[in-house]
Amino acid sequence: MKSITATKALYIKLGEGGGLAHDCIENGYLQIRYEGVNHEMCMQGRWEEIKNTFPYGSNASSKTHHRNQVQKFYEEPETTLWVTFHGGALYWCFSKQEITFNDDETKTRPVINSWQNTNLKGEDLITAVLSGKLLATQAFQGTICEIRELSYLLHKINGTIEPHIAKAESALEDLVLASIPIIKNLHHDDLEILTDLIFRQAGWQRTGVSGGTLKDIDLDLISPITSERIAVQVKSRANASNYNDYKMRFETMIGFNKFYFVTHSPTQQLINQLNNDDEDDGIIFWDAYKLAEYSVKNGLTGWLINKAT
Repeated sequence: MKSITATKALYIKLGEGGGLAHDCIENGYLQIRYEGVNHEMCMQGRWEEIKNTFPYGSNASSKTHHRNQVQKFYEEPETTLWVTFHGGALYWCFSKQEITFNDDETKTRPVINSWQNTNLKGEDLITAVLSGKLLATQAFQGTICEIRELSYLLHKINGTIEPHIAKAESALEDLVLASIPIIKNLHHDDLEILTDLIFRQAGWQRTGVSGGTLKDIDLDLISPITSERIAVQVKSRANASNYNDYKMRFETMIGFNKFYFVTHSPTQQLINQLNNDDEDDGIIFWDAYKLAEYSVKNGLTGWLINKAT
């Protein structure tokens, strides 16, 4: 799909507290209230006169502020990108420059195609993965305001990455790759410690010491939040025979939700088998790359470097 471009991006609050958002999104239109604003004067562009029609007592700055919002609604071209927030997601659209004056004195303009809450790759635009600077527009005390983060917003909608973010991601990947040789040189005991540290950083807790009542696994871990229990077997080097042996042992164990098999040096035979195995065989496999990835994510690079020096 062709990337979108926009001359400007505007945030619109669809009703007080977003109360009109569902109807607007469902039916494909933008809406403002401003019931006391004369529609014909707006269509004629008599904006200085309109400014003076706002409630008595408003100061000149406030009148201008409200006038500007109404003017944007009436005059913004189809190249303007409109966004709103609803249900924990960002919605975006372009709109036809056709204004309808309704019986309740509200004004609407139709959306081109429909409101969207995914990027061009089909990924949800949930607020949890959006910049705080963009989300701050939700606190705007008004109806329409311009979004300063236009470049960032377009990258999010197009499913692309800003250059400085791409550079940081590349540096992070380089760190992961640089960690792999260190991990492959770890002794079995140190590899088990690293694996334990990764799970602990993720909130898992050990239910006992290594070599305890369950001699067939190295780590018996439980989530204190969900009470999910997992078994982890760690081997510095492993072949297909080792893997299949533990796979059979795991099948006889009860009380575990998942099983992990961790090794930094699998043989090519094991790699070939894993490439052909079904993904739902009940075992999650971690190799040196996965260990390096989680080590970097969980701030364990310093620990690895100390082990290597």
